[in-house]
Amino acid sequence: MAGMTRYVVARSIQTFVTLLVILTLIFIMFEALPARPQDLLRTAPNIQQSQIDYMTTLYGYDRGPLERYALYMTNMLTFDFGISFSRADQVWDILQDRIPRTLLLFGGATIFAYLIGIYLGALIAWKRGGVLDGGTVVVSLVFYNMPSFWIGLIFLVIFASELNWFPLTGWYDPTDNLPYLVDVLWHVTLPMIVLLLLSLAGTVLLMRTAMLDVIGENYMVTAKAIGLPERKVLFKHGARNAMLPVVTSFIIAFVFAIGGAVVLENVFSFPGMGQLYIQSLSSLDFPVAEATLYIITLMVLLGNFAADLLYGYLDPRVRM
Repeated sequence: MAGMTRYVVARSIQTFVTLLVILTLIFIMFEALPARPQDLLRTAPNIQQSQIDYMTTLYGYDRGPLERYALYMTNMLTFDFGISFSRADQVWDILQDRIPRTLLLFGGATIFAYLIGIYLGALIAWKRGGVLDGGTVVVSLVFYNMPSFWIGLIFLVIFASELNWFPLTGWYDPTDNLPYLVDVLWHVTLPMIVLLLLSLAGTVLLMRTAMLDVIGENYMVTAKAIGLPERKVLFKHGARNAMLPVVTSFIIAFVFAIGGAVVLENVFSFPGMGQLYIQSLSSLDFPVAEATLYIITLMVLLGNFAADLLYGYLDPRVRM
């Protein structure tokens, strides 16, 4: 137990230091940009200089870099993101609308990918060398190496534009005359299928490899020799012991899927965190863009932290 406590403390410190470094890099990145939010005001003919000066003071651009950095770090760590420059709303209120949508889309796809991938990976490893094994591996490799934006565009053209089975964009359309939940699921289904195919490929390959490692173990040979049903040998003795790397990779896959929201959400015009980040950059809304990057970063780091703890709990050798 003492070893686990030290492991948790060490990982906590490592995660916090990593967060500080990434926050610093985000600050430097936005400071290096040649434009500032108040620059957009100068393009409006009816804006007075006093209004520009007020916005400059409000967002801290009348202070020195070190003072702005200290204020930025304090705001990020206390989740005080301030006011959106382009929307004039609290940044946290904007994020609260977008975060659940991204979690539903990417989290749902990842969960389905692992439920299907664990079963399918174990099955093709058990029947290795056959047509099912070879075909599944080839298809998985194709989707695993396929750019997400490319397959997203293909699915949009075929299933939304040509066949009109799914809507092209959005999250909910009241003109569809459907119950809210049904309409949301209809809008989410196509991008979730794309994410499912991309995530499923890696899960199947990982589970297949892990399963092949345990098939030749003594307890598997013994289970087959005493005449246990094939399904029981496969899933109770084989898949159960092969799931350690798969289970620990689930959390990492979940948070990195959310981190990849920027590309796919913009392909499907899905109003989540990824689309919000691109829109904020385009409108020089730095408070929203910085907060969005911070939340995505925090999800990734917390996911890695949870995966480290899970792996440390399941495999004591990691804590040494």
